[in-house]
Amino acid sequence: MAMEDEQIEAAEEQGANGIPALMEGLQGSLDDNEEDVAESILDACLRMSSSSDVCGKIGEYLPSTLKNSLKIMLEEAPVIEVLFAVLVRVILSDKDQTAFASEDTVKLLMSAMSTHSEGEETLIEYSCLVIEKLAQDNESVQKMLIDNGAEDQLNKAESIITNVRNKKYVGQARTALKLA
Repeated sequence: MAMEDEQIEAAEEQGANGIPALMEGLQGSLDDNEEDVAESILDACLRMSSSSDVCGKIGEYLPSTLKNSLKIMLEEAPVIEVLFAVLVRVILSDKDQTAFASEDTVKLLMSAMSTHSEGEETLIEYSCLVIEKLAQDNESVQKMLIDNGAEDQLNKAESIITNVRNKKYVGQARTALKLA
């Protein structure tokens, strides 16, 4: 069952202790296909992610609820954009990289970049940052990303990203993939 706004706010006020309730609510919103609720919960997680305790707690849900979010909400650009923003903050270690980067998830990431290539510049920027985080110093994930079309998607991203300052995200992802 999805969460109400008041429940999201109450969980957010609890900091790291509120993450289990938020993740349960996120899973409920996925089960009920309620993209607005999913986006609100992920927004709360993003606001909370300045704390390493919170990031660590959210990171526990990388192999489950957060992967499900990508799979179920793939067509919902606002949800995916906030999800990617959260991932950039919570993928902090090789353990996190491995927890999130499966063959299926990498294919979904590439699909999200392809699906939302028009009119979703910020989502594409976050996609590049997620690729960088996943690939950083992790050869098995680098190979998985490259084998599933990351280089092609980064080439496309280069022309999609118009903000000169943010074009560097493509280069950072290429460097992490050892393509630069």
